[in-house]
Amino acid sequence: MPLDPDDVVDDWARRIEQQTALTTELSERLQGSKASAESPGGEATVTVDHSGGLADLRLSARAMQLSPDELAEIILATSRRAQAKLAQQVTDLVSGLYGAGSETAAFIGGTYAAQFPEPDDQDEADTRR
Repeated sequence: MPLDPDDVVDDWARRIEQQTALTTELSERLQGSKASAESPGGEATVTVDHSGGLADLRLSARAMQLSPDELAEIILATSRRAQAKLAQQVTDLVSGLYGAGSETAAFIGGTYAAQFPEPDDQDEADTRR
């Protein structure tokens, strides 16, 4: 049985509408994404926004007892941990919308994971000197 051209066009238009709705939802949810991490000793809590940029920084009284270099190391390491959490959240978000095995999820999740990798154990050890 031959395909009806109107059915083909209607199906194509429906798929375009679905894809547009998914893309809009992804964009809105990404814009609102944030992730936070607390340093192992509780000196700093860092929140990053959807781009991985600093959105909030909270320092405890203990942080004020550290040298500037020690505090800077703790803040940077904690920022990297928050960014890695963001990458995982984005991967989960995109996988939930597009499916874990989709090319879209692999591309976006992979891009965030490459930009914001899990900190290595050495980073954590350096902040605990």
